[in-house]
Amino acid sequence: MTEIEDTVGERIARRTREYGALPLFRAFADDRIPVARFPEFFKEQYMAARWFQDLIWATTDIADGPYAAFARDHRQRDSGHHKWMKHDLASFGVPAMTDDDFFALEFLPSRIQMARVLARCHDATPEERMAILASLESAGEVTLGTLFGYVTRHGLGDMTKYLGAPHVAIEERQAARIQEVAAPVMRSRDPALLALVGVVFDALTTMFSHGGDRYYAAHLETEERSWSTATT
Repeated sequence: MTEIEDTVGERIARRTREYGALPLFRAFADDRIPVARFPEFFKEQYMAARWFQDLIWATTDIADGPYAAFARDHRQRDSGHHKWMKHDLASFGVPAMTDDDFFALEFLPSRIQMARVLARCHDATPEERMAILASLESAGEVTLGTLFGYVTRHGLGDMTKYLGAPHVAIEERQAARIQEVAAPVMRSRDPALLALVGVVFDALTTMFSHGGDRYYAAHLETEERSWSTATT
């Protein structure tokens, strides 16, 4: 299948598979990350989770039309989860976040990637918002699912909420529900919608691949480092 033949749903599915193959996720899936080093990314994760809350609010800012009721429900269901990271930081002995942590220079690359997606919500149509949201939730299933698997295998389930069972329970079928509700969007081959899928996955791929290099480079296979991202 060539790029031009992709529907939005097909593009999301393909980019999700590619995202799931990132070096960082493979390292977690293979248990190459030492448990003692697991919490090292928690502060940046907290910052990113708070950004993700804004993305949820922005993508569900749909006042009327066929997606309005779903958007209201999704906003309520998917709001406030970033607060669980406060529990996770304390549980793993990581100091609480400060204003300087939220705006730390070393976290700027991740904030830039999140901002790329948030900016695309400005004046977006309901269809565009649903394409962005579907992409975010599909990628989120990979991120959360991979880390939840690691947490479970290493007996850390009682220590984490954001990366553990409480979050997984709420997120179950979120991506599938969006695919169902926004079926016309998923069937579309509109280049503008396909471009939005590309922006979301390029931003998240860049963020997590560079984060893997910064936190866990020694535990990634040599040929996996300096991951080059796709843009379609």
